[in-house]
Amino acid sequence: MMKGATAKSRMKKILLLLTFASVSALSAYGQQPAPTPDPSLPPAWLKIAPANGGFTILFPGKPEESASPVEGRPGIENHLLMFETKTAGYVVSYVEFPEEVTDAAHIKRILDSGREGGLAAGKAELVSEKDIKLDGYTGREWSLKMPGGLVGITRAYWVKRALYQTIVITNPAESDSAELIKTRAEAGAKFLNSFALTAK
Repeated sequence: MMKGATAKSRMKKILLLLTFASVSALSAYGQQPAPTPDPSLPPAWLKIAPANGGFTILFPGKPEESASPVEGRPGIENHLLMFETKTAGYVVSYVEFPEEVTDAAHIKRILDSGREGGLAAGKAELVSEKDIKLDGYTGREWSLKMPGGLVGITRAYWVKRALYQTIVITNPAESDSAELIKTRAEAGAKFLNSFALTAK
């Protein structure tokens, strides 16, 4: 379990740092409806489909939603959806840009820049990295270690002219039971794997 209010505060701060740092990918680039329960899902999980977001995702509860202007980019906003449980934090970040980028080398630079910005802002250590795909679009997955014993998995996708990022951060302890470890891992995988693109 989370180690009290201090751990929860630290987790939230790092979640925000990582998601806002994803906007550092800009250097390489040159309000939402209430969720509705899906009857096919367990009661706690909600399918979230932000208006004009171009995606759906499952959250283990109703996320807190916000949007903030991107510094130096008039008219562009970084949208955040965030939800915390006693054992993990879940975040989606998405930013839409004026023009499409389809060049593979350019997209690689965008994702590389986002990774470096996130690592620096969160004072994180990169444990592993791999290329991923979603409906043919280029993405990247990073496993991270962060201050205070936090660990996280981040996935980022470049889709035409939008940068999407999904993040799960947990605060494991040696005293965690096998059941808790299993439940936490399953919830994280369910969240990350549920991200799906939709037509706008």
